[in-house]
Amino acid sequence: LRFVGPDNPETVLLRLMILSRNLTADRSWDVAVTLEGRPTGRNRRENRSLGELIRDLPTMAFGELPEARVQQAARLAAELRRTDWEMPPGYDALSFLVLGRNASAWSPDPSKRLAVISPFATDDALHALARTAKSADVLFTRPETLLELESTTRDLFRSCHVLDEAAETEDGEDLDQHTGRDTHGLHAKVYLFERGWNTHLVLGSANATSAALLGGRNIEVLIELIGKRSRVGGVDGLLGTDGLGEVLGTIPDIGEPPVVDLVRKSAEEDLDRAREALGRRALSVRCSRTDDDDQWVLDLQGGFHDLPGIESVHAWPITVSSNHAVELQLEEAGNEVRLGVFAPASITGLIAFELRSVVQDLRVRFVLNLPIEGLPEAREIAVLKTVVRNRDGFLRYLMYLLGELGLAQSAVDEGRGSEASQWGISDTVGAPLLEELVRAYAREPERLHEIGRVVRRLTDNHDGESIVPDDFVKTWSVFELAMERRGG
Repeated sequence: LRFVGPDNPETVLLRLMILSRNLTADRSWDVAVTLEGRPTGRNRRENRSLGELIRDLPTMAFGELPEARVQQAARLAAELRRTDWEMPPGYDALSFLVLGRNASAWSPDPSKRLAVISPFATDDALHALARTAKSADVLFTRPETLLELESTTRDLFRSCHVLDEAAETEDGEDLDQHTGRDTHGLHAKVYLFERGWNTHLVLGSANATSAALLGGRNIEVLIELIGKRSRVGGVDGLLGTDGLGEVLGTIPDIGEPPVVDLVRKSAEEDLDRAREALGRRALSVRCSRTDDDDQWVLDLQGGFHDLPGIESVHAWPITVSSNHAVELQLEEAGNEVRLGVFAPASITGLIAFELRSVVQDLRVRFVLNLPIEGLPEAREIAVLKTVVRNRDGFLRYLMYLLGELGLAQSAVDEGRGSEASQWGISDTVGAPLLEELVRAYAREPERLHEIGRVVRRLTDNHDGESIVPDDFVKTWSVFELAMERRGG
């Protein structure tokens, strides 16, 4: 996140979060680091890899990005390179590591002791990590991962641990019904090294797997924090009462090595390959008018052939439920599939796909942002009206545009039902909204242009009672006149 000073836009503060979790509603055990810092006058070596990743993100996007987005990424990358971060308590230094930009594997510096926390792990990756340490002390993973590892891999570590079952899930909760994956349990990825007097804590998105650490297949972001062991602890403290000691579970009975379900593993690999193949193909969406101006046809164009191991592919716009999914014909090299007839507000190039395997009940869902042609002129106002459904929604949206959505929401909630409310909500909103408009006019008048566009769209296109309060229209006319005289 990038913040600018209210009085001086050149004053910049960056807030950075490095997460092990996905941006989902999963209730899993994860870790995160939040940093704040200000750009300085020189590039900092520790920020180089992260800055280069942000700079190059536009080249990794599907389709061509507007030049403004490319420049935005370049500006943010340049500021990241120069940022002096405030250190978390107890730590003296940090650096960033981005894996997957090339084919080279992660090779940590030699260490005296090592601890690994990772929900998923492979034998090759754990052997590579263990070789960097004199003593591989701790492996903390999921029970199913531990069972799948070879005994020689488990023996590399002095102790292996899993999360206590009571800490993993809540009663009555099960696997995600669409993905078949566990949305609870261990999901954190942490690598702890002891080197000399220091503890090196590495965390982020990378599992202890070959794909993440060795093969260069995944792009992973890690942060390394360095501090004196006397202040931040080390491997011994990891499993103590101040660490993970209270949530350690019983190690499952290993017994004989489990029989690997090769059929299921092959099917999962087929799903991954098919998903990657569709992402690389030149798919697109075409929008065309029906006899009814309020109904538009969406056609998905492209080839859906040559997907080995896939029984069926379904697709639908993400603006509607999966009940509207249509099945694609896999035999044809190039075809056009009618996704359906939709209202303008539901028209989008964001298309959801569901792939089903030919074996077992395996499936995967994902979304592609596809180029779309023939968008109706009325789509933008239709989408806006789905967000701004009434007068309360209109005023909340205005506060959102002005950067004060939280204030508007609380004020709206408190003012419901008040007959004396100003502009259709409560007396507590009128003053804050007017104050924000005046502040924007004085400091950042360009922000008011978007307000003007919203007001014009909603007043020129409404059915029945206007959702723009009359009192606001009168007040807004004063700002429009002032901006016109100001030349803005």
